[in-house]
Amino acid sequence: MKLISKLQLIIGSIITLILLILHFTIGEINIVSSYDVNLIILLPIAILTYFFLTYDLFIEAIEKIKEKDVFNEITLTIIATIAAFCILEFVEALAVVLFFKIGETFEDFAKDKSKNSLKAILELKPDYANLLLDNKEKRVSPEELKINDVILIKPGEKIPVDGIIIEGSTTLNTSSITGESLPKDVNINDEVISGTINISNVIKVRVIKLSKDSTVTKILDMVTNSMQNKTKQEKFITKFSRIYTPIVIALAFFFALVPPLIIGLFSINGESISSYSLWQNWINVGCSFLVISCPCSLVLSVPLTYFVAIGVCSKYKAIVKGTVYLEYLNSLNTLALDKTGTITKGNFEIQSIEVNKGIDKKDLLNYACIGEHYSSHPISLAIKEISNININENDISSYESINGKGVKTVYKNKVLLVGNESLLKDNNINYKVNENIGTIVYVAYDNKYLGSICIADSIKEDSKIALNELRKLGFKEIIMLTGDNFKNAAVIANDLNINYKANLLPTDKANIIDELKKDNKKVCFVGDGINDTVSLVKSDIGVSMGNIGSDAAIENSDIILMDDKLSTLVKVKKISKITKNKAIFNIVFSLIIKIGMMILSILNSSLSLNLNSAIMWFAIFADVGVTIICVLNSMSLMIKKIN
Repeated sequence: MKLISKLQLIIGSIITLILLILHFTIGEINIVSSYDVNLIILLPIAILTYFFLTYDLFIEAIEKIKEKDVFNEITLTIIATIAAFCILEFVEALAVVLFFKIGETFEDFAKDKSKNSLKAILELKPDYANLLLDNKEKRVSPEELKINDVILIKPGEKIPVDGIIIEGSTTLNTSSITGESLPKDVNINDEVISGTINISNVIKVRVIKLSKDSTVTKILDMVTNSMQNKTKQEKFITKFSRIYTPIVIALAFFFALVPPLIIGLFSINGESISSYSLWQNWINVGCSFLVISCPCSLVLSVPLTYFVAIGVCSKYKAIVKGTVYLEYLNSLNTLALDKTGTITKGNFEIQSIEVNKGIDKKDLLNYACIGEHYSSHPISLAIKEISNININENDISSYESINGKGVKTVYKNKVLLVGNESLLKDNNINYKVNENIGTIVYVAYDNKYLGSICIADSIKEDSKIALNELRKLGFKEIIMLTGDNFKNAAVIANDLNINYKANLLPTDKANIIDELKKDNKKVCFVGDGINDTVSLVKSDIGVSMGNIGSDAAIENSDIILMDDKLSTLVKVKKISKITKNKAIFNIVFSLIIKIGMMILSILNSSLSLNLNSAIMWFAIFADVGVTIICVLNSMSLMIKKIN
């Protein structure tokens, strides 16, 4: 909250309270002729206070009018308060402004955070490339590379541009691009994409795309452009004001001008009505209309409802970056999700073990652990995590990592093989094919096949139930978008009964989001990695995992699930629905009271009921009293339990 806003609220509240007390105590004491304290002293102070409180609102209203946005809550508030001054209800005018300012303060707390931080995304972009010229290595900027240039990529370096391997084989860490934590083995003639990291061996790559056309550059461009172009959804109260404001203003002018024109043509009880008193009477009615209709209860209670809802979401471990996102969540009908780390746990676990005849499962795991002892591959870590064997490194006389196949170890003077089918074929080992879905690790020792281990990423415990609940809550279409292969994706999607698309790059995911939106679908995307950033920004609402999610995903999402559970998104969706219902109740309740007061105001003037004093008190209740009731209704959300 800015210092000037704090000063406005503090000083304005103090002066308004003092004026309120003086107005009802010594306000009507005459000072000069028929001029009392209200007119001589309190009114000038109120006018100065009013402009102190509203100068920024006037500036904002003028800016909106320039943008042809005339009918908004700010314009209506200004018109209503000026009308209150016209009928000398200056305390009421200040109170309305203060309530409006309080509403804005609540909005400031829930204001959308800056989404301009691209630090994590920019880290994808390589700083240099090793260009080979006449067998000599020269470090250059990736932008200097041309098509068919040959570059050298060493272990630990990022691939600077898209290319094809012409010499060597290695393993790539593609997690930043595809989101998959399993490294990818590549050989001669395989295509490699920029932004991925070379893990194991030196390779030579022929450039097939310029830096400006490479995958990582496209990702950066898409994120930046999407940030700038992402539609800012209008606040509920803003949309409502566009209908409410012109109606109220039109009615106020109608009752201020039309009745005196018509009534002035006739006489009542045989006596002609003074033109001055007639116009004064109905102009007061018009002004009362504006005072009664002032959207104070709306501009405070509706944002407050959403602000309270954001607090409730945080209680359930979800951070919503702005009230508009919670509000807009109600209108979404399509859910797109990343797989790894979102639907699944994002780490590898042993799913099943198949052993050869006469072999014990424990022995198979121990041999696999020995073979993977010096490896830091994610598959190796999954195997070593489940085995508690104590390994004497003196028993391991040699260790060879065979790229794309596995490891070959000499253990107690006998060859131990741990890897894929190709490794066993190369060493003429007869084995039984494991048909399970996942990464299959075959183990052989002393030329004998021991068995195989299936390792895969597993579905989170709450994913299936959560997706079924989200379908019931309005997501008619649910689709999984993953960089994993079709075989693995199909197993997960079929188990969860959802659609899927596989083998996707970040740009592919983003293009699918665009296609869905072209079909007039409102899309929510859920992801956790840097590779999901483009989709998070392009979707109508982006949801990230806060615990395992990357900084880029968290920064560029609209909602963060701090416990990484889709079931938390279910709670947020339910909260958004309850919140919308409470906001609608506040609006309907406010309108019923205000319309009743307006009718009473008309009857008072047309039937000469002499209820002017009471009418203004009714007007105050229609504004302040209704506001308090609506605020209490909004805050009741805090004690409601969400299952």
